[in-house]
Amino acid sequence: MLFNSFEFLAFFITFLVVFFSLPGRTQPLVLLIASYVFYMSWRPSFGLLLGLTTVVDYTTALMMARARTEGGRKAGLIIALSINLGVLGTVKYLDFLISNVLGVVGLFGYVVPDYALGLVLPLGISFYTFQSVGYTLDVYNRRVAAERDFITYAQYVSFFPQLIAGPIERAAHMLPQFRITHRLSYQNVTAGLLLVGYGLFKKMCIADVVAPVVNGVYANPAQYSGSYQLLAAVLFALQIYCDFSGYSDIARGVARIMGFDLMINFGQPYFATSLNEFWRRWHISLSTWFRDYLFIPLGGSRGGEGSTARNLIIVFAVSGIWHGAAWNFVAWGALHGVCLVVERAFVRHAKPEAWLGETAHRLLGWVWMIAVVLVGWVFFRSTSVANAIVSLRSLSDFGPISYFTLKMLDLASGELVMLTVSLALLLVIDFHLSFRPRRFRELWEVRWLPTAAGVALAYYIVLFGIFGHAEFIYFQF
Repeated sequence: MLFNSFEFLAFFITFLVVFFSLPGRTQPLVLLIASYVFYMSWRPSFGLLLGLTTVVDYTTALMMARARTEGGRKAGLIIALSINLGVLGTVKYLDFLISNVLGVVGLFGYVVPDYALGLVLPLGISFYTFQSVGYTLDVYNRRVAAERDFITYAQYVSFFPQLIAGPIERAAHMLPQFRITHRLSYQNVTAGLLLVGYGLFKKMCIADVVAPVVNGVYANPAQYSGSYQLLAAVLFALQIYCDFSGYSDIARGVARIMGFDLMINFGQPYFATSLNEFWRRWHISLSTWFRDYLFIPLGGSRGGEGSTARNLIIVFAVSGIWHGAAWNFVAWGALHGVCLVVERAFVRHAKPEAWLGETAHRLLGWVWMIAVVLVGWVFFRSTSVANAIVSLRSLSDFGPISYFTLKMLDLASGELVMLTVSLALLLVIDFHLSFRPRRFRELWEVRWLPTAAGVALAYYIVLFGIFGHAEFIYFQF
């Protein structure tokens, strides 16, 4: 049941009618049932793992809260982490591990047949596992109290707007919202609809428009020159931003209509003027999760440059593995980790702003950031490290881009014109959100403008959006 489908529209309207029509005391149960219906619409068995995660972390959190010794608290934490990470590791990484072990065995001359368990990866398991593990760690570290009400906690784990692809929320922010009665309000509906509309615009009018070109080039990288590889890298940068931030906007909008507040997950990352700033703006919920639950426990930046460099590379390598069971994701994460180490060392020792000036420093910082990010996206999008290297090597062979080739890749003149218009709209809106938020809020307060903008956006999506059942990119993670 995709956000960009009529099935979800029918589901959500039905849910809202039931949710706000019944007495407030029934809202928790209605929301919990709706969340499981939403999740199990893909595959009913997915609900079993979601339920297992919920029961395990609810139970172990209470175990830690009631433990009289530190040993008892640690036992609860170890049980929770072992089950959660064990389930995630089995369904997501076991086939990857088997294939690599067989590959190593083959290097010694042994002939072994290919073997794979073919386990189905449940949608959103990386997201809801990290959200639930974060709660467990917070309870262990006494940042939050263990939730006593099972229905409240079950809602926190299964909340359908952000269940599949985040944002990865924190218990301190979300649990109080599940304990109150929610009322339908005009302000929430209008704000939520605009968020949903902007998310659908990014997904259907930009991400899905450029997807055929990206898919075509990366399916056969050896057949395309460096010009097409660069174009595909830039288009994929736009695609993954619009696809993922679009999903986050829709999730926030759907939740807002219901009266819930979800964290902002993207802060216009391509306006960043350093790689460090990029990661403060990109997938904020995951970046802060790794900061709080891995980087800082490893020692953070407290132990000198060497240990900080080690911790950064570990965190980003793990982030790559979190994204997918393939070496190209590990390479993507390691690349960002190493380049962050280089950037930190350069800024600390060379102090470029002192001799470049602020403007030149920011401009060169943006060039550095976008270069690293684009190279990283090549690894991220390629089907293997070998194909990523093929794509990068071809960048030395530039040539003209043929309109006929673009047309064969489903980017004809009509699509090009509307894509240009859509990108211009995206640039204007994101520029104001990033650099002129006060002006944006002032425009929002003009009585008629939000309604007019919402209607215009809806017409634009209906006229120029790509309709169908195109999944969001991060569903695979």
